[in-house]
Amino acid sequence: MEWGGEYSLGSSNLDCLLNVLPGELEFQQILNDIDEKIKKNSSRVEQCLKDLQSEVNEKCTDKLLQNTTDCLQWLNNCNFSSLKPSSTHHRELMEFLRTLQTLLKNEQNQEETILHFLLDLSSQCGVSFPCTPSGTSFEFTSSLHAIEDNSAMDVKSLWDDVRLHLRRFLVNRLQSQEETNALQQRMQFKTQCIQQLLFLYPESEVLTKYQNMQNKLVSELLQNCLLSSCAETNFDKVVHGYRSSIPTLCTMIEEDLYILSSTIDSSSSLKFINETYLDTITEEMTVLLESELQFKENALHIVKASKISKKHRGTVHAVAHLGVLPQHEESI
Repeated sequence: MEWGGEYSLGSSNLDCLLNVLPGELEFQQILNDIDEKIKKNSSRVEQCLKDLQSEVNEKCTDKLLQNTTDCLQWLNNCNFSSLKPSSTHHRELMEFLRTLQTLLKNEQNQEETILHFLLDLSSQCGVSFPCTPSGTSFEFTSSLHAIEDNSAMDVKSLWDDVRLHLRRFLVNRLQSQEETNALQQRMQFKTQCIQQLLFLYPESEVLTKYQNMQNKLVSELLQNCLLSSCAETNFDKVVHGYRSSIPTLCTMIEEDLYILSSTIDSSSSLKFINETYLDTITEEMTVLLESELQFKENALHIVKASKISKKHRGTVHAVAHLGVLPQHEESI
């Protein structure tokens, strides 16, 4: 079969194609280079295993590894989950926490630097800070008759003071976030604040604190929208107020869905949105409508009472008039 047009494969084109392809020597050189790299990698792995073997034999006197095969077998059987992390000496830990405490109290605008420093220590160096069970961070729950380790309590007190200072800083940043910022920038900023709070405190406490903040914002938004609306009747005012608050509420829900999606699971996120927004809106509307209905009912009772009073006064006046009339006729 012949190739037509510009795709015809003549002898000159075939020669050019064959000249482009590497020859036997080039292929051999490529294979030799690959073999050389494989040998170098094997030598490095072998050296790493020998170094590990020496270190294990030095530190674990009960187990002596004879060769690299024993080393591989030891790695395969080793249970790393049972290894305990090394702990910092109490005096060094106290000095470290006191230094942080002094910086936070005496130096201004050091909170963000200290936060990043602590996060780097945790993520890059594997340092674990004192952990408090959920629900006990803001309470002193120890018994008067309990025997406690004073050194541990000193460390806990210092750490609680440090993270309380950082918590106030982060909460203030969340509350003072300007609405003029771009939506994406604001969401990223709040996400960072929430993640830093989660580093300091248990998830349940952080979510409860943030939920209370958002609940307050939702209630204030609804009340302000109702006060700013100027409709003719009260029910029209309620409808107009809630209608004007919908765009802002949708933006707030979008923000929180973005923030929570990177910190907690989806079911917890939906529960948070439901309790923070939908339940709060329902409660506010219920209270407002019940107050409005109660006001109308009271006004209706007042009108009825006024009519009854007027009718009663008219009856008394008529009876009095009828009672006076015969005496007037007698005098005549």
